[in-house]
Amino acid sequence: MAIVTNPFTEEHELLRHSVRSFIEAEILPNVDEWEKNHYCSRDIFTKFGQQGFFGVSYPTQYGGSGMDLWAAAVVAEELAYANCGGLGMSLYAHTYLPLPLILAIGTEEQKQKYLAPALSGQMVAGLGITEPSGGSDVAGMLTKAEDKGDYWLINGSKMWITNGNLADFIVLVARTGEGHNLSLFIFDTKTEGFESIPVHNKLGMHSSDTGQLFFSDCKIPKSALLGEVNMGFYYLMGNIQEERLIAAITGTFAAEWALNKAKNYMNERKAFGREIGKFQVLRHKLAEMAIKVECCRSMAYRAMAEFIEKGPEAIKIISMAKAYVSETTLEVIHEAIQIHGGWGYMEDYGLARAWRDCRLMTIGAGTTEIMNEIIGKLVIDEVEHKRQVIKARVH
Repeated sequence: MAIVTNPFTEEHELLRHSVRSFIEAEILPNVDEWEKNHYCSRDIFTKFGQQGFFGVSYPTQYGGSGMDLWAAAVVAEELAYANCGGLGMSLYAHTYLPLPLILAIGTEEQKQKYLAPALSGQMVAGLGITEPSGGSDVAGMLTKAEDKGDYWLINGSKMWITNGNLADFIVLVARTGEGHNLSLFIFDTKTEGFESIPVHNKLGMHSSDTGQLFFSDCKIPKSALLGEVNMGFYYLMGNIQEERLIAAITGTFAAEWALNKAKNYMNERKAFGREIGKFQVLRHKLAEMAIKVECCRSMAYRAMAEFIEKGPEAIKIISMAKAYVSETTLEVIHEAIQIHGGWGYMEDYGLARAWRDCRLMTIGAGTTEIMNEIIGKLVIDEVEHKRQVIKARVH
């Protein structure tokens, strides 16, 4: 595997400029309001889709741009650098959680009905996995889908679902047998018996729509099945690598944002007759932060390159990147707050929000402990990663 230093082409940089301009015009002026109201406007999905940013790495036949996954990294990086973690999570939870599954295993009818409108921003999507009784234990899922001959009957609940209240449809994971026998369904949120309620009491990600979902005798058509019956667990294990990869990219640039915030403050703030950036203790602290950011970038880019080459089988480096970047991002933001002193503790400088939002990184998409368990099996126990995952890739 070659070392990845700068994977971006002129086309990628043009995309970066477009995304950055959009963020400056449409997102940054509204962030404070969204954070205060614990809500992001559905209108932003429409505008984001109209610009083509949802579909940068999706096929042109469904309204995408047909670019590579490095284009997806560009969008994730710019959203992270905007320091609006909640909105960024909502946007990429729409783009890179449910939609790759539809692209990979959906019928042509499902792709035209759901994928294309979602990429254009006409529909909002979510992924329904986590339940109140368990997070990382996907195999312990309780929500059930019963085959009633002419339809599927859904009963159960989901918790902490991003876009749960805004979504027009959810790729729903439900039990259709014992053990790992799970199946995926495209669930229309207008279905009778479905209810969602907002979850507001979160530490961070305030501008992200989060919902608790309830399914009470919901009848959905047989055509709602996504892929094959009882193969949902393996579809998810393939798709979740992409979620963890995007998390590593996002964390890297959140850390870089905090690093630059601290550097600028050190050059402006004066104490004891000189800029605090002249004090060795702070210069060394910033140097250590810069080293950590570069290590995060190297791991995230290496994981991206290997994922492009191997798909979900790049599980080891992706798990390493997710674990390392998640923990290191919090360390860098912590030090940036410390450098700012009392101002870092205030909302005015944005670091408090950055810390709150990034705290989720060590929990969401697989906790650090789960990542370490995966890494331990692959490195210490030398367990071979079996080719059981079904590749769900956006290119």
